Amino acid sequence: MQLDRREGFIWLDGQRVEWANASLHVLSHGLHYATAAFEGIRVYRGRPFKLKEHVDRLFYSCSVVGIELPVSRDRLIEEITCYVDACGHADAYVRPLAWRGSEELGIIGDTASSHLAIACWPWKGPHSESARRSISVLPGEWRRPPLEAWPLQAKLSGLYSIGSINARMARAQGFDDALVLAPDGWHVAELTGANIFFVSDGRLITPQPRYALNGITRQTTIDLAQALKLAVSVRDITLDEVARFDGAFATGTAYELIPIHAIGTTHYDISSPRFNGVFESIQAAYDELKFGRCA
Repeated sequence: MQLDRREGFIWLDGQRVEWANASLHVLSHGLHYATAAFEGIRVYRGRPFKLKEHVDRLFYSCSVVGIELPVSRDRLIEEITCYVDACGHADAYVRPLAWRGSEELGIIGDTASSHLAIACWPWKGPHSESARRSISVLPGEWRRPPLEAWPLQAKLSGLYSIGSINARMARAQGFDDALVLAPDGWHVAELTGANIFFVSDGRLITPQPRYALNGITRQTTIDLAQALKLAVSVRDITLDEVARFDGAFATGTAYELIPIHAIGTTHYDISSPRFNGVFESIQAAYDELKFGRCA
């Protein structure tokens, strides 16, 4: 079913609006100038996972582009929880979106109002029969911007155009996703909407989040690995190192944790004990966490 044709309702500026009627004006500032911020939140067994962390990041992202959310952090957590309960989905995806309205279209948009919407729809987990078991990624042509050009730790809609372009190019060449590189075109940053980890000699290696969003799932993965007494190295990683590792996997709200079986012409044996032993232990710990503590 097309996403815009679902039944149900969307939380829009404090009101429950029929799904098909939840729309915005075509002259909305957020649509033209990307003054918009969003989050992606997973629901497991009816409970949102890492909700506070996602809400905290949404507030930070909104502050960067001058969006004043109409609710407090605690109230938003309550609203999302109640909305998810009302939707009644056991496993779902929640998308809060904040944007500037249509009162004016100047580049600053100071008088444009702030809006907030929350949508929720069913989302099958990565272990379902229809889920992909691993992915392939292609190094992307378009790079992450330099630190002076963009607030990279804010989850703002505008930055995702880079990922969208890279992902489309990768799909056209038969890959599932793209590996986005740092501004120098040589260091690894992240995937188009996920972080990346490499496995080498029983330890994890992941790029510094200098040019990547320091994802909530990324942070959780590091915490779980350390709890499992696995060594974690956070450092710069060059593209020519990729072939030397035992394997790789991606982390993110949508992907959760998923193996990467190919990066460009480099192929990994994801069934190898050198990779799979490490990956499965972290994945098991992540599954235990998400099903046991979803607040």
